[in-house]
Amino acid sequence: MTIWTWDPQQREFVAGGAEGELRLADSWLVEAGSVRAFERHRRRFSKDAFELGCTDADTAYFWSALIDLIPRSGEWFPRVEILGDDEPALGFRLRPAPTRTDELNVWIPPFADPRQHPRTKGPDIARLAEMRRQAHEEHKCDEVLLVEEHGFAVESATSSLLWWEGETLCVPHPGLAQLAGVTTSLIQDEARKRSISIEHRRIQPEDLSGHEVWLVNALHGIRRVRAFSGSYDSVACPAPGWFWEWKQWLDAQAEPI
Repeated sequence: MTIWTWDPQQREFVAGGAEGELRLADSWLVEAGSVRAFERHRRRFSKDAFELGCTDADTAYFWSALIDLIPRSGEWFPRVEILGDDEPALGFRLRPAPTRTDELNVWIPPFADPRQHPRTKGPDIARLAEMRRQAHEEHKCDEVLLVEEHGFAVESATSSLLWWEGETLCVPHPGLAQLAGVTTSLIQDEARKRSISIEHRRIQPEDLSGHEVWLVNALHGIRRVRAFSGSYDSVACPAPGWFWEWKQWLDAQAEPI
């Protein structure tokens, strides 16, 4: 992994990381110089960064310099970020892409979503990483389902939640505190183009049983939940053919950065 910090005076990245707590972050998968929905990631990060006082994050010269740091070969999972409190600094990490999967087991913890900033990506990353470590070591699960105080499923530690009820694509209700996911927005836009009904709903984890359940993010694309473990256990049926068709469609959305 290589780390840079943005120098706002020279308008360039310099080697080395900034200090302080993580305030904001965004990541995307790069394969052979191509990315899905890069402009959506850029807009999401720029908007939140501007609110933190990092106005350079909304400039063409910042993003042009960042793009120049990304190799056009290989597989990468870079992260743009803001660190620090009094004088927040923009940073960039070039990380090799982790192994991707198509299915996963998900732990449902016996406590409510502990995030302090559920609508902002970044401040709770360390807390969520610890939950995922616990899920893996104690429950042999790959992910954690976040459930709010009234018992409704919101999303996972790293992914947006989607599920199917018949031919209807279901999305957690916008009144639930969740991140504005880039990948889920792509999928919903395509569903509308295909005249697929989309419903925003509140659902308890146990009511997901018997449905095709997806967790989606920039790294893995679409992953289906193979099994839940925790407050209740369930095992999904074999993947339907249209799951693979949707995965292929999403993979095809990558464009040169």
